[in-house]
Amino acid sequence: MGSEHLHAVESLLFQALVHMLKAQGWPLARAAENGRADARGFRAQAANRFAPSMRPRLDLARLYRQALRALPQTMDGQPPQPLPETCPATLDELLSEAS
Repeated sequence: MGSEHLHAVESLLFQALVHMLKAQGWPLARAAENGRADARGFRAQAANRFAPSMRPRLDLARLYRQALRALPQTMDGQPPQPLPETCPATLDELLSEAS
């Protein structure tokens, strides 16, 4: 797999994490349900493009830190609920169709 495919999967996982974190940080926000749906869509796209050879090159901890930094300070005028400092999901869980 080329680096273009790897970057595509990284981008999709990053987007999924951002939307998951928004929904988790602001569970009562108007956009929370849409965020969860968007996260599922990005995860499905990442799973479709993922190849096992990418596993050692994907840095989920880095993607999660970047997603945390990308979150807004507030949504609907409210700060986020406390969020985990480290990614609470494994790569396999993020790529799973079950959630």
